[in-house]
Amino acid sequence: MPNNLFLTGRIRSGKSTLLKEVVDPIKNQTGGFFVQRLFVGGESRAFRLVDIAVEDYWPNREVQALDSFADLIALSGEKRMVYPDVFRTVGVSALKQAAATKRLVLMDELGRLELKVPEFIETVLATLDREMPVLGVLKKESNSFLDQIKGRPDVTVLDLDVWDRYKVKEKIQEFVKDNFKPE
Repeated sequence: MPNNLFLTGRIRSGKSTLLKEVVDPIKNQTGGFFVQRLFVGGESRAFRLVDIAVEDYWPNREVQALDSFADLIALSGEKRMVYPDVFRTVGVSALKQAAATKRLVLMDELGRLELKVPEFIETVLATLDREMPVLGVLKKESNSFLDQIKGRPDVTVLDLDVWDRYKVKEKIQEFVKDNFKPE
């Protein structure tokens, strides 16, 4: 099995939740990033890029307000905004740190917001070139960046819209067992 495994599927189909279940027991040896959906008053309002070495892996989070977050990558709702510089700061740093100090890299999630950040794309591709295993999520769409990742011979993509959730979890666990080298 290739050493880079990605999940894809419909929005809110449980991709990040599945990864969290598998990564939690080995989180101290996992680096990289995850995108966290922020809710205000029960409504999805923003997304942030979080370094997993800095914060626990929680794909969804209820907050009182958004103004205290410096790592927002997008606002949703009435005030739609995208902040691609966060991929350059938080994203590149998290991936380089993971490659230097961890045993597994998390990339949850790659999509379209980062298309205008060549430094981030280069760092993602360089990380995939390494021997270190990568576990991640790809947005279920087509663009030059995602298509390049999906077309790599060292990448396996499992689609939650096609595969049974329990089979996918088994495949992820098998991937970690085969590729993860514990301390």
